[in-house]
Amino acid sequence: MTLNKFSVSAHLDFTPESIDSFINICEGLIAHITDDAGARYFLKNAVDELTVNAMEHGYLRQPGEITVSIERQEGKIYLEIADQGVGIDPSAVRMDREARTEEDLKPGGWAMAILNRISNGVSIRTNYPKGAIVSLSIPVPFNP
Repeated sequence: MTLNKFSVSAHLDFTPESIDSFINICEGLIAHITDDAGARYFLKNAVDELTVNAMEHGYLRQPGEITVSIERQEGKIYLEIADQGVGIDPSAVRMDREARTEEDLKPGGWAMAILNRISNGVSIRTNYPKGAIVSLSIPVPFNP
């Protein structure tokens, strides 16, 4: 069986068990979206990073609802993660960050820049009435 599209939502607590359980559910579904190992690896890591970011920054480490949607289309896979937290100003996210030394890596906030570089680009928009939606796509076959 190959899934073409799925969307899963859950109310998460800010605990490793709650977040890991949700990510594991998403990973199980991702395995049915594509047999491309590189795409599966990227999607699993993107879901993990963006879910944790939404819980930390969107919900300020408080419980909240996260929705992960993934759709496979001809030659591409689209990923979208939505929350109803405090939102994010897209202009405040540095997508152009570069690390030239080990010291450059010490400040946090690299997730979006890395995802932006190895995907077809990251889009951040408001999830009305509040929250954020982060979306990206990758080509399949995936070759970062």
